[in-house]
Amino acid sequence: MYAMKKYIVLLMIGVVVLTGCKNGCGKKDNSTLPVEDTTQVNLGELPDTGTAVDPGADSVHAATSKVTSLTKLTKEVLTIFKNKDYAKLEGLIHPDEGVRFSPYATVDFNSDKQFLRSEFTALVTRDKNKKMVWGSYDGSGDPINLTPEEYFNKFVYDANFVNPEKYAVDNIIKTGNSVNNLKSIYEGSNFTESNFSGSKKNSGIDWKSVRLVFKQINGKYYLVGIVHDQWTI
Repeated sequence: MYAMKKYIVLLMIGVVVLTGCKNGCGKKDNSTLPVEDTTQVNLGELPDTGTAVDPGADSVHAATSKVTSLTKLTKEVLTIFKNKDYAKLEGLIHPDEGVRFSPYATVDFNSDKQFLRSEFTALVTRDKNKKMVWGSYDGSGDPINLTPEEYFNKFVYDANFVNPEKYAVDNIIKTGNSVNNLKSIYEGSNFTESNFSGSKKNSGIDWKSVRLVFKQINGKYYLVGIVHDQWTI
């Protein structure tokens, strides 16, 4: 009888052990998650948690800075011609290339006058009353034989360009019959245009523009060209 009870107890213990192994033996304890190994993680592949920066922000800032600088410089140059303080222009002229004056839209190396800094200063001081040929008049082909101030009054500041009706940076506002070769002649440079569209009485044919061309040296803009434009035959 005692042997029979002992056998039954051992049998019950065996059943409990087998049931437990069936339900859980060989399985890991999920109560503790494994620690992730980060030794092989490339930090460059991880998401950036810093402040997001617009990749175009620098280019927008540069464009805004360019427009601001060129606009300020344009007003400074045109104010010099308005006030006839021509000698003040010397420091704004390109130190190597000087400045070229074009009476019409077509820039002509053969006839347009070009002056280095010192030459321009001499032009508006020592030679201010001296007539010279600045090119040819549209239509007639007659020589433009004028003193510096006469030329400036007719082919640089012949309207209130300090306060223009229209203004643009690196864009042509108005074109006439003359070939506008500014962008090819002054390739890589920047320019501004100050424009008046002309009167209704004359159907707008008395429109006029002045374009100032600038080139950079070490981040600073210098004047290399002054191109006048108007209605031509």
